[in-house]
Order: sequence, then C-alpha cells, then structure tokens
Amino acid sequence: MQRFSISVNDELAEWIESQAGQRGVSKAKVIRDALKTARLTGLVKTDEKYVAEAGNIIDRIEGLERRVSTLESEAVGTTQDSTERPGGLVSKFEAQLEDKPPTTEHGEEAVIRIFKLLLKNGPMKSAELRETLYPDFEDKFANAESMWQATNRHLTELDGIKKAGHGTWDADPGSL
Repeated sequence: MQRFSISVNDELAEWIESQAGQRGVSKAKVIRDALKTARLTGLVKTDEKYVAEAGNIIDRIEGLERRVSTLESEAVGTTQDSTERPGGLVSKFEAQLEDKPPTTEHGEEAVIRIFKLLLKNGPMKSAELRETLYPDFEDKFANAESMWQATNRHLTELDGIKKAGHGTWDADPGSL
C-alpha cells in the first residue's frame, strides 16, 4: 500500500473525524472508503460541481431500473433463480454461443461468467472483470492479460453484453 500526505479544509477534516468516531475506524479508513465510493460510482465533487466520470448518472440509473424490471418479470411464479432457469437470461445467452466464438470450452465458460457478473453487479471495468475471472481460469491461460485478450474480443459480437463506455462493460438483457 502506498502512502500519501494530503491537506483538507477544516470542514472536511471535521467530517472525516466525525465519521471515524461514529464508525469506530481510523481516519485513513474513512478516506479510503470515500475514494473507493467515488471510484465505483464515478462521481467526484470538484468546485461544488459533481462530475460523473463514468457517464451520465441518470442513464446509469435507468439502465439499472431496466435490468431490475427484466429480472423481476422473469421471476414471477418461480422460486428458481430466473436468470438460471431454462428460458432465463443465462440460458438465452448460452444458446447463442452454439454458432459463435469463442469456440473453446473455457472461452465459452469465461464469457458466460462475464455475462453473469454483469447481470449481478451492473457495469464493470475491464480490469475488474479480468481480476475477478482469472483465478478460475489460470490453468488455461498464461496470465490474466492473455485470458482477457482472448475473451474480450468476442464480447461485442454477443447479444446480452454491451460496451458501456471506455473500458466498461454492462449486461444488456433486452437484446437477448
């Protein structure tokens, strides 16, 4: 872990100390958590304006609402996970792989895992997907980068996955 020295105004210092006291954690932990939240949401406040680095927040919310609606509509009348049951989203996604690349078994497994991760977590950066997937496929690829290069080139050709921005992927259940 790297160390940084930062200066903050009195108001922000007071907030950090208050949060640390309320949560029973260090001030450094409060700052790390705030940075992680900013990184995940793409929101950064500068000069009293919010800047969305990962795209328009309204578009992101609407996309999540569509995903929830799709998942809820498929879940009606079933106790089995609607994305996994026959005719569910994952089954529809898998069905298209029959005539499309990737053609290796582990390649297919990887793109299916990517689809499931995006359904579950929403938009994810390429680096997050690579780091999450590689441990399950390290016996099939020389390293995480080679796994990602062999897999991601097929993603734009598959229904159900879309490029959501530079280096960001998302599930697109409506296209299945």
